[in-house]
Amino acid sequence: MDGLESYLQPTRLCDFDKGKAIAEVAFRLAEGCSHDLQRLDRIYQFVRELPYGLEDWDVKASETLRKGWGMCCGKTNLLVAMSRVLLVPARYRVFKIKAERKLLEWVGEGNNGLAAQLGDLPPEQDHVQCDVYLNGWETHDPSRDSSFENGLRRLGIPLERDPVCGTDGVVHFTILASLDEWAGERQKNRRFREQREAVFARVNKQIDKIRQIGRQS
Repeated sequence: MDGLESYLQPTRLCDFDKGKAIAEVAFRLAEGCSHDLQRLDRIYQFVRELPYGLEDWDVKASETLRKGWGMCCGKTNLLVAMSRVLLVPARYRVFKIKAERKLLEWVGEGNNGLAAQLGDLPPEQDHVQCDVYLNGWETHDPSRDSSFENGLRRLGIPLERDPVCGTDGVVHFTILASLDEWAGERQKNRRFREQREAVFARVNKQIDKIRQIGRQS
């Protein structure tokens, strides 16, 4: 594990050292697995199937587990925490993607002023994924649950997340052992701040409608 120690440590947001809940779930999921790849798949599927929803950026892993849902940042943070509990090095991969305009337009369309509360859609948005180290670094994105993805597919909303290239034509990733500082700064720069809990609730109600569409036979 030379050079990987920083990817095994707890932090303020990756708080698997505070309480037993994260470790208990991780070890329960890993029970009976014969190798790390199988353990990782178990915890990845668990975190991925937690419902996706809009929320703050600086959410602790323990809080995501407690409430049972999260945004890309929160769910990735929980996956990192559970990986580290199982002594699998894990880190954060942060980058810009093109704004999911069709999704945001669907969420805001005809929803009694929600589009106005969300404001003008930006050309790009931040996205957070998890890298884990087995025989090398592998990237995993646990953000969308399968029912949500099925609903997007049925509505014709693109599933692809298109990374934004810099002026040099290259996608620039920020690789982090700790999400704490980045998430804190990102939270300060959130696009809408007033009544954000109410906005989250309205957006997530729309997202759940998409999820229900995805569950239809």
